[in-house]
Amino acid sequence: MAVASLLATYPVACTLGEGLHFSARLNRLFWVDIKAPALFAMCLQSRDIQRIAMPEPIGWIKETTEGRWIAGFQSGVYWLNAHFEQAGKVCELPNEPATNRLNDAKSDREGRLYFGSMDNNEQQPSGKLYRLSAEGAAEVDHGYVVSNGPAFSVSGEYLYTVSSAERVIYRARVNNAGGLTDKQPFIQFSASDGYPDGLTVDANDRIWVACWQGYGIRCYAPTGKLIRHIMLPAPQVTNVLFAGSAFDTLFVTTARIGLNDTLLNRYPLSGAVFALDVKQQGIAEQLVALTP
Repeated sequence: MAVASLLATYPVACTLGEGLHFSARLNRLFWVDIKAPALFAMCLQSRDIQRIAMPEPIGWIKETTEGRWIAGFQSGVYWLNAHFEQAGKVCELPNEPATNRLNDAKSDREGRLYFGSMDNNEQQPSGKLYRLSAEGAAEVDHGYVVSNGPAFSVSGEYLYTVSSAERVIYRARVNNAGGLTDKQPFIQFSASDGYPDGLTVDANDRIWVACWQGYGIRCYAPTGKLIRHIMLPAPQVTNVLFAGSAFDTLFVTTARIGLNDTLLNRYPLSGAVFALDVKQQGIAEQLVALTP
């Protein structure tokens, strides 16, 4: 177990915090509350936090190469205007069941956006993984109860995608066209580890994983070997991301949903966002190469 320096705690009490995104252009950190639908934006200089109510469950927000915003909602992927309001659908997902919602997303080194869906009741393997590019949206994987991640290796050769219900992180090769090949189980969680949730990759290709019901973060070498385990004062850790001008602060979202009064009293910071110094640097996520 490794000790990390806790730099700051932001007690925003998210029901289900998720979807971290850093805008270097604005020097702002974004995240969402899926179940109490809202978008949060924090200025990393002043640390002022803005909460913007959303009309439906929101899973993520991303920035494009043209400085526009897109976001994944329960009903699909939308453009957002300057006030972060829905401003028209980006694409159609005709095979998505109405009982699914979008859950997490990350762009690859070419600016193609990969995002997952999941069964909102977390029962059926109806979740899919999509690739969104100028050519439109295409399904690249399926069979998820809860799709999480994804993230890419530094070179972009590998995609890490999470099947949370199986407690498995898969690794697949990404071909030149953005398709996936050679998908294999890469990291298997035990019951005592919790469930793998969101993840990110640092500049040394280490994989940092948020642990739902695991009370912390686990860090793995590129070989899949566990090398660090950082405990946090929240049982349900949901997402991790390196941000800031040097990408050397690890931000972490958590959740309150499903915790009984005993656990909420014991872990009152559940739902908070934490900022950690883990003595590592991340890398910038590519802006999404998409135009209206």
